Amino acid sequence: MNISPGKLEFTEEEHAQLRVDVRAVIEAGTAQAEVARQADVPSSTLSQYLNGKYSAEPGKTETAVRLHKWLRSLETAAEVRNRLPVAPTYQPLKAANSIRAQLTFARLTGRMVLIGGAPGVGKTATARQFQSDNPHVWYAAMNPTTERPSTMLRAFLTAMGVAGVKGSPQLMHEQVCFGAKGKSGLLIVDEAQHLSEAAIDALRSVNDEIRVGIAVMGNEVIHSKVGATGVKPAFAQVSSRFSRRSWYQAPDPQDVADLANAWAASNIEILGPDEIRFCQEIAARPGGLRNIEMTMEAAIMIARGVEQPLEISHLRGAFSQLSGVR
Repeated sequence: MNISPGKLEFTEEEHAQLRVDVRAVIEAGTAQAEVARQADVPSSTLSQYLNGKYSAEPGKTETAVRLHKWLRSLETAAEVRNRLPVAPTYQPLKAANSIRAQLTFARLTGRMVLIGGAPGVGKTATARQFQSDNPHVWYAAMNPTTERPSTMLRAFLTAMGVAGVKGSPQLMHEQVCFGAKGKSGLLIVDEAQHLSEAAIDALRSVNDEIRVGIAVMGNEVIHSKVGATGVKPAFAQVSSRFSRRSWYQAPDPQDVADLANAWAASNIEILGPDEIRFCQEIAARPGGLRNIEMTMEAAIMIARGVEQPLEISHLRGAFSQLSGVR
């Protein structure tokens, strides 16, 4: 339909074509009620318009304007989707295998482990995949609102599928223990740097009571807090519960190459030595493997936009957009 996006007037021929275009979308599988909702047109008005029975002005033109804008948005979305890259499936990278080994140990022994690292080394992706691959693994990501024992325990109950959590911290502690007891399960606490010492001690008490595996993951803050001796002697009863500690400073260069090649392969592209070296350079910066995922995604879109094979210039341009570094 050759109408400019800002058009506010329609001939009868244009109204007729607009009806044809909207009906085509409906026939392709979008319910008429959904069309009305997305286009912000009352259902009764849409029905009358499509049947050619809505002739009152200015309502008829206003309806056409809204439907036209909606159709244009569909076209734009389709164009973007055609350029969107396909993310690769989960990659069992070197660091990921090491993290999985720590999670497996905690799950099988009922011990507590500490997995620390800089952002973007693969902790979260590996933990979520581990949850997907194993029964009775409960994952909860902490944030500033889950600092206290009660809010942390509520987050785990939600992860366990317990709806409408209410009650005292003691009651929630009992519910978590009841839900995990005797299942050889694993509680994964991600972004644990947001937890208070009291909340971390509450984790220790859960582990003491039912011997469920607990993996505490986060950045250098949590790693230093529950290090070999803890931040102070009074915290030693928590620190001493951790059977294993691991720290991942930066992504392994081979992991970077494998992830970048996986992105390329998923999108029928090939990376050369220059592209791999560039990916390794940006992965060494803050953000780690996330830099690779976001840069590859944007670079593939850039290359598709100019109908060229993916190359170093597209990667540089994409990372420039991401980092703001020219």
